Amino acid sequence: MNVLILNGSPRKNGNTRALLERFALAAEKQHTITFVDLQNLKINGCMGCDACRKNGGSCVQKDDAPALLEQVLEADCIIFGSPVYWWGISAQMKSAIDRMYAAGEKLKGKKIGVLSVGADNVDTPQYRIIREQFQCIAEYLDWDLLFFQAVSASAAGEVKKQPELMEKMTALAGKL
Repeated sequence: MNVLILNGSPRKNGNTRALLERFALAAEKQHTITFVDLQNLKINGCMGCDACRKNGGSCVQKDDAPALLEQVLEADCIIFGSPVYWWGISAQMKSAIDRMYAAGEKLKGKKIGVLSVGADNVDTPQYRIIREQFQCIAEYLDWDLLFFQAVSASAAGEVKKQPELMEKMTALAGKL
């Protein structure tokens, strides 16, 4: 399977990236992995002009979103990883998802996984809000939500000190 991993964390050595790297390492044994740090791309917010719907999917903005969208369309499975920012996903992840609008029906039928990392306990509303957002997207696009993994970690490098959590990422990769 062609697996696209989207890291929505702006931190180069953050907990979200560390967990996604572990997932990728395990998944690459059986799948083709493409790892994208959204922070390194220039993705403007969607302007809601609908030009993409009139231009066959082509956006009027000149940024990295069209190249990312090609990777999304080529992927069989997309893993979304984001830290929790103000009870939601990061701006980097939100912009990337919003710009997927240009592909419309072509996005249907993907498999997805979601990793959400925040400082609060995993039973708090922020994780529920993010999970529900992805459940709605998955329902709308007929995506198969393979997993939603909420993680509580705040200090940089904290997840690397939790071997059971790192092993959980390996196990999730095995479910693809």
